[in-house]
Amino acid sequence: MKLQSQSSIYLSSFSLIVFVLIGIVFYSLLRKLSNDELDAILQEERLEVLSNPELLLVGNQAGAPLFSRLMATEITKYPGNQEYYYDSVGLIKSTGEPNAIRCLRFYEIVQDQPIEFILFKSKLPAQQFVRQIILSIALIAGLFLLGIYLLNKFAFRRIWKDFYSTIQSLDNYNPKQKALQLKASRINEFRTLNEEIEKMTRRISETYDNLNNFTSHTTHEIQTPLAVIRLKSELLMQTSNLDNEQLELIESIGDNSRHLSQLNRSLALLFKIDHQHYSANGIFHPATGILRQLDNLNDLIELKEIKLTTVLPPDISVGIDPSLGDILVHNLVKNAIVHNQQGGILDIELNQGSLRFTNNGAEPLHPTDHYFVEFIKGPDSKGLGLGLSLIRKICEVSGLTVKYTYDKGIHQFLVTWPEKNGKLG
Repeated sequence: MKLQSQSSIYLSSFSLIVFVLIGIVFYSLLRKLSNDELDAILQEERLEVLSNPELLLVGNQAGAPLFSRLMATEITKYPGNQEYYYDSVGLIKSTGEPNAIRCLRFYEIVQDQPIEFILFKSKLPAQQFVRQIILSIALIAGLFLLGIYLLNKFAFRRIWKDFYSTIQSLDNYNPKQKALQLKASRINEFRTLNEEIEKMTRRISETYDNLNNFTSHTTHEIQTPLAVIRLKSELLMQTSNLDNEQLELIESIGDNSRHLSQLNRSLALLFKIDHQHYSANGIFHPATGILRQLDNLNDLIELKEIKLTTVLPPDISVGIDPSLGDILVHNLVKNAIVHNQQGGILDIELNQGSLRFTNNGAEPLHPTDHYFVEFIKGPDSKGLGLGLSLIRKICEVSGLTVKYTYDKGIHQFLVTWPEKNGKLG
């Protein structure tokens, strides 16, 4: 939920509670004032009744009371000079409908006879007045909430325009570009935020450039001495009069230099993938890349006597960078061959939206997802432990998914992609 919407909800809820409380207090106050006013009128009429009770009593007994709102009843015992105010319900003579009334009960001795007098007055005008006040408060509350909604929709959106502009710039920001230059804001908080973001992106861009240059230079500079070491070790291997121990040492130097060279290239490749050095657009034909890799590794396939089966329609393509596609199928093919058993099977099946590799192999010691982590490899592996991590990384940046499963001696890698990412032709 957006900040301005959340703020509006809090403000509306608080305002509604405040209006309800104000309405309750106002209603109670109006009711008290109304009762006090009615009590004052009834008290004045009581004094009129007490000024000439005999006349009022005779009229009441004759059915023609001077006060239409007066009831007089003879009682047996005089309770004393007492009076009570209370609410009750009476009938409206004009409509015959029940109506709330305010009553005053008091007592007086008339011609040696205790009389109970009850004066009453309709509360309808006061109730109508209170009802109108409450409706007015409700209308004001409704208009206030509507005002908050309109304020949120128009005024707040204008106020937060600079903030959303900053968010949009951040969303489109790439470390490869220069530091962000954000629009100046007339709101102090947003202006401070923009200044700090500009400083941050400036540091990020500088760090990215420095790291990129360092990685590129380091990768290039390391390859040269490694190539010299490999060349010198090969020349040294051809030298005569070397015993077996010397040959083993030289061979170890060559193997480690090749291992270090491969590690250098793999780490540089991971860095480039992480930092989006490859285009997000492109068309790659998996069938062509897989056949090329199988041809390159044909000697190893024959050496391990692997039974190869392929289903590779040439018209299927995937919307990823061709260089990344080549690296992906190279690692998948190499992994399926190198970790296959002697005389094992290798099935490669390409369909619209999926690529499946199935091969024999030893049971993994850990859950299959464990091997997608950098430098994690099986106990019999002589590789770097970066092949599967490269596969997953390429799939992540290219919008593909990869799943590795093992069941009863069968390893399976399934790469899938959305239909819209795959193309025919």
